[in-house]
Amino acid sequence: MIPQIGFTELLLVGALALIIVGPKDLPLMMRKVGKLWGQARGLAREFQSSFEELGRQAEIEELRKEVEALKRGDPVKDIQKELDETGDAVMAPLNRKPPADDAHGAGGAPEPETKAEGDTPDAGDPPEDAKSS
Repeated sequence: MIPQIGFTELLLVGALALIIVGPKDLPLMMRKVGKLWGQARGLAREFQSSFEELGRQAEIEELRKEVEALKRGDPVKDIQKELDETGDAVMAPLNRKPPADDAHGAGGAPEPETKAEGDTPDAGDPPEDAKSS
């Protein structure tokens, strides 16, 4: 937490400075303190601007690398290649030939179900009397 200096604290520091330094040298001391304070702020500003400059240089270097990569490669060809690969992957299942239809072999049409004795006839089956004739 930053300590806050109120008017009374400032008045106390001023009174102590007046007693310690004396009224004759107080303006000279205040001028020197002001110059030192200004130099400290200038150094802080310079330090901050140097960090900002380093950040800008890093961004510029990164952009330069990206531009060089784009110059070396052809982005249109890369995109075309990706589209061709995607199209091939999509079309591959569609281009496969279905398996040959063996006579009731594996992969062929399923065999019809046979009825067990005692089953009731389906609605589409003819009655037993009509079958025997």
